[in-house]
Amino acid sequence: MKQNRILIFGAGVIGSIYAGKLALSGQNVTILARNKRLIELREKGLLLKSNQEKTITKVNVTVISELLDEDLYDYVFVILRKDHLDAALPILSKNKSQNFVFMVNTPSGYLDWINSLGANRLIPAFPGAGGKIDNGVVHYTLTSGFIQPTTFGEIGGNQTERILELKDCLRKAGFPVTISNNMDTWQKSHVAMVCPLAFGIYFDGGNNYTFAKNKAAIKQMNLALREAYNFLKHSGIGITPPKLNMFRLIPLTILNLFIPFIFNTKWAESVISNHALSGRYEMEMLTNDFIALAESKGYDLEELKKMKKNGTLY
Repeated sequence: MKQNRILIFGAGVIGSIYAGKLALSGQNVTILARNKRLIELREKGLLLKSNQEKTITKVNVTVISELLDEDLYDYVFVILRKDHLDAALPILSKNKSQNFVFMVNTPSGYLDWINSLGANRLIPAFPGAGGKIDNGVVHYTLTSGFIQPTTFGEIGGNQTERILELKDCLRKAGFPVTISNNMDTWQKSHVAMVCPLAFGIYFDGGNNYTFAKNKAAIKQMNLALREAYNFLKHSGIGITPPKLNMFRLIPLTILNLFIPFIFNTKWAESVISNHALSGRYEMEMLTNDFIALAESKGYDLEELKKMKKNGTLY
């Protein structure tokens, strides 16, 4: 297997998972960190613990605090929350590397990213993992290929050599992966799900376990999910992958009974609740962007607005 020189730009939970597993698969991995996480990585190293295992693995990676213009990597994985991306774009745009894998949530398209880096350097993507960092240890879960594999693709949808190489690289690192021929619709479809899920927890005021017992919050979340996917379907944006149509088509009475079983799990804590609670400002930004997208198409997301009004920080 070719050894790629990879930079993980962002050392949070997701960036740490991808850095660690790619390094363990034999790739040459550097991780860029700042502030407390930089100190933590330099003092303790990169420590990974799968939620399905008892042992902690220490992974050898290079840790840096600054990306220089002339630092060349085969792939730069940009793994940041959307509310942190604006500050990073000027730094990324000056770097001479050619393949930037943007694992960033967005319902707003890629124009700002293209204007900064150029379409030919950009690979839209999204991770298939979740977890938390506790005392320097990254506790993580990978989502299954059925639920949400690591997903990426060219902006134009064609399968290029670099896309196939990236697929092979991530698979050998242990990630379920899929290539999408329409990442823009995929990401809009993803935001249509994660915003109601996060605001269900905010609406409840607790975490995934308390939410699972809150019938009113569950009902409101499912109304918001149905509304969001009906908007995508009827506006012409579309829904991908097609399985997400279940939020439109399954009777609400069944969803209201089924959702508590999903949320009352360690999996939901790792994959849904941890990010919702730690990335609240990002979720509010994404929700505002998604509501604005709907309004630009003549749709009013009334049920999502109800959740936002009750669960917003500001």
